Amino acid sequence: MEQLHFRFTTRLELDSEVKNHYFTLKCIPKSNVRQRIESCNITITPDADIFYNTDSFGNITVSGSIIPPHSSFEFTLVGSAATGLDVFEELEDDEIKCAYYKYHTGYTRPGKYLEEYFKSLDLTQCKSTYDKVTAIMHAINRDLVYEKKITDISTSAEQAMSIGKGVCQDYAHIMLALCRMSGIAVRYTVGIMKGEGESHAWVEALCKNRWYGFDPTNNLLVDGNYIKISSGRDYSDCIINKGQFIGNASQHTIVAASVTD
Repeated sequence: MEQLHFRFTTRLELDSEVKNHYFTLKCIPKSNVRQRIESCNITITPDADIFYNTDSFGNITVSGSIIPPHSSFEFTLVGSAATGLDVFEELEDDEIKCAYYKYHTGYTRPGKYLEEYFKSLDLTQCKSTYDKVTAIMHAINRDLVYEKKITDISTSAEQAMSIGKGVCQDYAHIMLALCRMSGIAVRYTVGIMKGEGESHAWVEALCKNRWYGFDPTNNLLVDGNYIKISSGRDYSDCIINKGQFIGNASQHTIVAASVTD
């Protein structure tokens, strides 16, 4: 078991004032089989009226509004967690209700590049779903090149596969696509981890009624160094900060994460 302390900050800087700012945050981690959130406090600047809810994927949401004019928006999360309590994330009593995690989304729908790559994989020696997902993770980490600023948040798995490069979002989307092509239920997952200075994305796969975490970017099984925040079908279900406001302003986002013992 690991005892971790975390701090996660996102700051949105605007080059002119805006108003009537409505937002939804998915930044609050919750307890599961692998992690126990022992404390968690959020601070939002400027002051905002907020309320908590849960989305259809079970993620905690924080929604609110800032009506007066402002030129920046920031939220900071500070807390502690006991992690590595087990090797999987959670039990799944009803695999049938998770069938929609087997279907492709706009981010994971395969084209010729993913189809060709999938055909090149030799998964015939895999004896279980877990072994197959592990083999796919190893292959992606081996064959993709990690490179920032060559893709963006709109890049699909097929587009990233066509250039063979990307960041953790792309690695996760490609792994989702390949697993779904194998008929495996998989989730896109967002969280923070030791050694990373910002949020991180990985994959959870359903193997014999248990959700296990796989990190294709680092070629690691998710363990006590990770704190999960949210999961869904793809990136669009796990956007940390989503909102709208009145005003004509350019945005610059700064993200900082710290996870320590």
